[in-house]
Amino acid sequence: MSTDILHRHLLNFLLLSAFSFFIGTIHGMFQVMPPVRAWLDSIGSPYGGPGHMIDPLAHAHMNLVGGVVLLAMGVTFYLLPIFTGKSIYSIKLVKHTFWWVSIGVYSFYIIQMVFGIWEGLLLHSSPQDIPAVHRFYGPTMAISGTTMAIGFCTYLANVILTVTASDKTIPE
Repeated sequence: MSTDILHRHLLNFLLLSAFSFFIGTIHGMFQVMPPVRAWLDSIGSPYGGPGHMIDPLAHAHMNLVGGVVLLAMGVTFYLLPIFTGKSIYSIKLVKHTFWWVSIGVYSFYIIQMVFGIWEGLLLHSSPQDIPAVHRFYGPTMAISGTTMAIGFCTYLANVILTVTASDKTIPE
């Protein structure tokens, strides 16, 4: 495996991590603006109700999984060959890791924001309609979470397979 090929794929992790930190920062900036903060507090942020979907769930998830975890995965794939002297087991799994985790983290964020805002608006206008909307929350979150979990599993599998591989590609 060419190091250049791996590095091109790892750039995706770095760029999406930076973009996720940007989204998380903008989100954080908006949620502390007095009118937004007052609305979030009125719908239960950060302790319950629809507000907790926006703050802290969506905000923290974007920063932690979108920013930190994607960066950590990319760094792991970069450093593993250096520390072990072995090539990454599978570039295909690197690509799968990136796409599954990325789709999972962004779908999670969008779901939290959409349901948080939607249910928050309903809380002030017609709270009796919230259960009808909220019944879609669980299934959509399950799909999002499963998508992310597939990415985490491909990541772990690739790390384990790389570490346990018997061939060394860098002479000692």
